[in-house]
Amino acid sequence: MGRFGTAEALAWLATHGTHADSIELKTLLVPPAGAAAEALAGRHAPTWSVRQTYLLDTADLDFLRAGVELRLRRRARGKFDLAVSARRRGTELGCYRPRGARVEYDVVPSGVWKDIEVRRDIDSSTAAAVIAGSTKSRDLLSMTQCGWACEGGSEVVDDARLSELHVHGPLVVRRVKVGAPHLGLRRVDLEHFRFPSGRELVELSTRCDPPEVEATASGFEQLLDERDVPVAPDYCTKTSVWHDEITHRHGG
Repeated sequence: MGRFGTAEALAWLATHGTHADSIELKTLLVPPAGAAAEALAGRHAPTWSVRQTYLLDTADLDFLRAGVELRLRRRARGKFDLAVSARRRGTELGCYRPRGARVEYDVVPSGVWKDIEVRRDIDSSTAAAVIAGSTKSRDLLSMTQCGWACEGGSEVVDDARLSELHVHGPLVVRRVKVGAPHLGLRRVDLEHFRFPSGRELVELSTRCDPPEVEATASGFEQLLDERDVPVAPDYCTKTSVWHDEITHRHGG
């Protein structure tokens, strides 16, 4: 069926992607999220977990335009973390990896991307102060994250822009776990994303180790077929929606 790239691309990942921590396969589904959740979970009104994610960027989106995302996430039980991630085309090898960074390949219908992320836990009171506007966003970043935010993208961003970070959001994320061990899938997540404007994305994803990517892609496609959930005709990233949300709001 080939929803996730060619056999050659998957074979490349299975061999050249072995340095990565994981591979994530994902696709967008046609809303509404509730119908997809019931079909995939196999039960009426499955339980959703809820969290919020905030984008940290300048008013002109200097970091997002350079290919770097700064995400402040409120997780379960009021815990927070901050991730600074940069994306590369999936076939690029030998790019710099900061100390402590996590590398993941994203396999989507439109291609393969490498995501290099530096993440750290954030004190909940400090995170709340940043969201409220009483503490500067830059105070959340470690030295490694500051460096990666400015130098990890397609172009260098002036370090001074870190002092101009705004809090955008929240993006409300609801998630349902989907069981499919008979297909060799260790974990499958259905996520419903609602942006501040009300725009929604419904995404199904699963993760695996690089040597397992070909078998996982086959099992993932089989899951979509047997649960009879409609796949969206086009794939767009959350990054692109953030860009549209903010630039349209500011009349860009």
